[in-house]
Amino acid sequence: MVVGYGGRKIIMENNDTSYYGRILIKALAKHYPDNYYILYSPENKSNKRLTALFNEDSVRVKFPRNHIHSKSRWYTNNGIVRSAKGHGVNTFHGIDDGIASGFAGSSFPTVFTMTDPLYRSANGWIERMLMQRRARKACKIAKRIIALDEVDRQLIIDHYHVKPDDVEVVHPCFYEGCDDSVPENMFEILREKYHLPERFVLYKGRLDKEDNLVEAMKLVHALRNRKISIVMLGYRTDHFDHVIKEEAHDMHIFHRFKQVDKVHHADLTAVCKMAKAVIIPSTERARDLYKIINAQRSGALVICKDSARAREFGGDGVIYYDNFEEGADKLSEVLDDDNKKAAIMEAARNNTERFSDKILADHMIHIYRSILTHRRLYTE
Repeated sequence: MVVGYGGRKIIMENNDTSYYGRILIKALAKHYPDNYYILYSPENKSNKRLTALFNEDSVRVKFPRNHIHSKSRWYTNNGIVRSAKGHGVNTFHGIDDGIASGFAGSSFPTVFTMTDPLYRSANGWIERMLMQRRARKACKIAKRIIALDEVDRQLIIDHYHVKPDDVEVVHPCFYEGCDDSVPENMFEILREKYHLPERFVLYKGRLDKEDNLVEAMKLVHALRNRKISIVMLGYRTDHFDHVIKEEAHDMHIFHRFKQVDKVHHADLTAVCKMAKAVIIPSTERARDLYKIINAQRSGALVICKDSARAREFGGDGVIYYDNFEEGADKLSEVLDDDNKKAAIMEAARNNTERFSDKILADHMIHIYRSILTHRRLYTE
């Protein structure tokens, strides 16, 4: 991806168009439309997420030329450096996948964002080791390193031996669709469309072991109101079929349990509003933090596993719990007291003001300009 301002260009690289990369581009394109944002990708393949970015006039996508035999080498070595310089790029921004080695030893301004410093979501320990090795090299090349929260910032400093002054926290923003208004008659329409129960707690995400869904079911089972169900929004997995469903039977809550493969993105805000609460039983990954601010902005009551990351993002607008018994007691208490619920919802709405796309765009542009200024002072 490329960013430009004042006639200059800045490049950001992100070949998998991750969630963080997409919301960052959209925020920059919205609030700094006079710049150019160009995504460099090693493979010219159709991608719905990538195509959606074409709606922005300032966004461009570049691929390696057809005659280049090793496109992955172009992407990680000198090829993309030559392309960037040929396009008049001033700053390179790599997200997760590292920074091309061709930038090493140069005064070329580079920024590196790690959404998962330890790459725990990698497929196997070998891939994790290789990605951490690339990240370690990128940390040596980059003029500025970006973390999503204070926990990750300290992790980058300790694990990759980076100077504290070189690491900065830039919080992501909430999804713009969370502000969509919902007509009153839409709730019943969606209830019939997705066959949703009258009262339910909503979980949205992957249905895997690390998502701690069994504890979420135990929490719902322990609620004082036995008529509240749990709705899991996500595609079925082996863990869901062989563990979660069996646990639901063993706990005798299968009649209070429903799984929905997919809800149209235009309906997500309304479904969140319909839920008694949105539960986030795991808060150690970046995607879990996105859920907190998105659910808060949608107007949902949020309950999540307590952690330093969760408190940094959720503030006072979240119900935190350490175990399912505590979570069930706290949620039941809030649902039975309209004043407490209203106070938490107001705090949640106020908290999301810290995660607007304007703040994200301003912060990132400030970083780009600062490293460009340092580069000019260095070269002069």
